[in-house]
Amino acid sequence: MEDPNRHLITRRKSLAMLGSGGASFFLASGGLSSAFARTSEGHDYVADASRACTLTAEQEEGPFYVAVDKVRSDIALGQPGLPFLIEITVIDTLTCKPLRNAAVDIWHCNASGIYSDIQSEGTSAYNFLRGVQFTDTHGRVTFNSIFPGHYSGRTTHVHARIHINAEDQDRRLTGGHICHTGQVFPTEASYTEVYQLSPYNAETATIVSHTQDRVWTDQHGDTESMRMSMIGSRLSKGLIGTVTMAVNPKATPKLIGATSGGAGAI
Repeated sequence: MEDPNRHLITRRKSLAMLGSGGASFFLASGGLSSAFARTSEGHDYVADASRACTLTAEQEEGPFYVAVDKVRSDIALGQPGLPFLIEITVIDTLTCKPLRNAAVDIWHCNASGIYSDIQSEGTSAYNFLRGVQFTDTHGRVTFNSIFPGHYSGRTTHVHARIHINAEDQDRRLTGGHICHTGQVFPTEASYTEVYQLSPYNAETATIVSHTQDRVWTDQHGDTESMRMSMIGSRLSKGLIGTVTMAVNPKATPKLIGATSGGAGAI
């Protein structure tokens, strides 16, 4: 089976730095002082009460969605990049309370802007940076990932959709219905600094700001900006991105914009 990182080096022709070089750069950098707040490991984030009853806007699925139904918290699967803890809290807009046992399905590109399990990306045999978690009693899920890279035409983002009445059968998502499809966005301050580091700085595609991104501007991306923090006091431990998504669990919204079966923004 072909190594996906080998494929990336061929495609980008500039990613020889993928691997341990990035980690050594992080250790030597001394930290990102301006873009992030510092927080201790295991910090208990609470949903923003002022947004709890405000329905999160639907956003497009994009063409790189794959129904990878693996229930798992570790989705990095060895991909090189800055460790990134993604914490999503789901609120029920009908009760204004945390939504328990909702399945949160996320996917995003790797440090080189490549999505897994996509034939056109040469990654059909892999499913890194995709996974599902069920919300706990606080309406929260946590994924261990890497900070997403960037690619032409889009600002930095993580896709997410929420399934209701689904079940975990042998670590597989089954049944239920989709009550929300959307995207969440790390802050510009965070990705501006992260993209100066290896392996991200090997990507030559122009970095797209939030206001230059069609999904952000036309589909209310500003409501889903993540709060960014460093884990502990050392950058080498990685980053935390937290966000609240408020949904109507009884709804089954129609998909909007570009999807995995169509053209458009990704």
